[in-house]
Amino acid sequence: MKKCFPSGKKANAGVEVLTILVVGVIFAIASIFGAQLFDELNGDIQANDEFKNETKEMVATQQGLYSSTMDNIFLMSYVFLIIFVLISSFFLDSHPIFFFITLVLLIAVFISAILVGNAYHELVSDPSISAYANTMPYMSWVMRHIAENVIGIGFMVGIALFIKHKVSF
Repeated sequence: MKKCFPSGKKANAGVEVLTILVVGVIFAIASIFGAQLFDELNGDIQANDEFKNETKEMVATQQGLYSSTMDNIFLMSYVFLIIFVLISSFFLDSHPIFFFITLVLLIAVFISAILVGNAYHELVSDPSISAYANTMPYMSWVMRHIAENVIGIGFMVGIALFIKHKVSF
């Protein structure tokens, strides 16, 4: 019988957690700079007399909704990405001997998460950017606690990879 899931990847918990880290950071930084850009664009549109009042009202409404929408999209995608990684790591056929390799990779990812968390904190500490970052509370919380999140995700992925019953399809 043919297997539904490939079993060629071993001890890739570090890579999976690193994927969550990179995607989350890129989305968070892009959302913050997008909010800043949208705010400047809204100011330019509101100051321009060539636009109709309906256009100005619509852009102002959309600008007001941008931060909460991106914040909720970030949280939803972050949670779904964690769930996807946990489910996919459960289906990987890994031997317990790869646990030590996984442990070394996870330590490297934890160190990377600490560095990325510090870089994010430095970025949002800038007064011109902090006003936009503070309008996204979920994203700010996740990114300020990214090291703790990565440790928890790595622990759960390690459990899903190595402490499971053998399931055959």
